Amino acid sequence: MSKKLEEKQRRRLAEERKRDEMRKASRRRSLVTSGIAVLVAVGVVAAIVAQRRAEEGPTAAVGVSERQARCSAVQEHESAGADHIAVGEPHEPYGEPAPTSGSHYAQPDGPVDPGFYDEQIPPEGPVHNLEHGQIVIWYSPDAPQDIIADIEDVTDQERFATVALPYAGIQTDKNFVLTAWTVSQECDLVSQAVVDEFRRNYQGITGPEKLTEPFDG
Repeated sequence: MSKKLEEKQRRRLAEERKRDEMRKASRRRSLVTSGIAVLVAVGVVAAIVAQRRAEEGPTAAVGVSERQARCSAVQEHESAGADHIAVGEPHEPYGEPAPTSGSHYAQPDGPVDPGFYDEQIPPEGPVHNLEHGQIVIWYSPDAPQDIIADIEDVTDQERFATVALPYAGIQTDKNFVLTAWTVSQECDLVSQAVVDEFRRNYQGITGPEKLTEPFDG
């Protein structure tokens, strides 16, 4: 190979190395720029979230204080059994002040989906929820709307483990009854403190089939 050709080849290789180094440097600059942009975006989002939380303040407890709720002491009841029955099958009537145990619909008619109900449904469905260790709030259909709204709010806090529904057969002068399997507590007004204490003591703890996680609030 002639010297002229060798020199030409060296220049070509040198130019290729230079171009390769320039491309690598450009990629490094792009990565650094992208990283900075991501960090800035994350910082902006975090600042916005923090500002909104500061403006909104802490989540307010639902309802009134424990004393203002005018709740009865927790009552324990004898189990009325846990027979699974078909829809329409007769059974012994539920006890006072609202169902806490007894015969209930077998699947697929029970248990019902946890959550708030504003229309009456057969009680045999929610009694199956009690068997699974869930909390059922039976409220008077004549309860004031603001109290019903508070019941809906506390139900939404634990939708996977709480059922709330109107119950025409409620036997108390209070507006609603908190129930777990063989346990009840009657209240005039909703108190976050009362509901949370009831959940801590009974959610996932009572019931022949404890298929519900205990309350961790």
